[in-house]
Amino acid sequence: MKKNTIFYFLLFFFLFGYSFYSFSKENNQRIVCLNSMIIIEKMPDFYTAQKELSKISKMHENILDKLAKEFHRKAEKFQRNKNPILKKELETLQARAHAYQKIASDDLAKNQNKLLNPIYKKIENAIIKVIEKDKNIIRVDDCSPGKGVLFNKGGDITEEVKKELGL
Repeated sequence: MKKNTIFYFLLFFFLFGYSFYSFSKENNQRIVCLNSMIIIEKMPDFYTAQKELSKISKMHENILDKLAKEFHRKAEKFQRNKNPILKKELETLQARAHAYQKIASDDLAKNQNKLLNPIYKKIENAIIKVIEKDKNIIRVDDCSPGKGVLFNKGGDITEEVKKELGL
């Protein structure tokens, strides 16, 4: 009976000691936040990418506007004389417009990835450098508005990342 008591005491002591050790170890680890919107807005590359994306978007909008105007012109003609050939042309034009919307959307997404991914990679590399300097950081949350983090008790590393990026 005495051996069981000693065994349980040692087991309790071991488990309590281990949980205390892991608790103190976890207390040194930190979850921090970063406002990526502030960083992105300060990057000159971002404005260059925005201008390029705006030009591409405007080009696609102009083409879609031309298709829409042509569609409306033919629709007015069709309303006046109900020509079956015009009806077929309207259907074809509508199909072309829908197909072009998909093409424009895909092109814009492709260019957005091509232009913005290098910017995101620079930010990611800067975050990694900040984390390497502070080994206690275990996670970085994006505290930008709309990102889902309502409150962060941890530190904010936005300024350190900006310094790493030279902003």
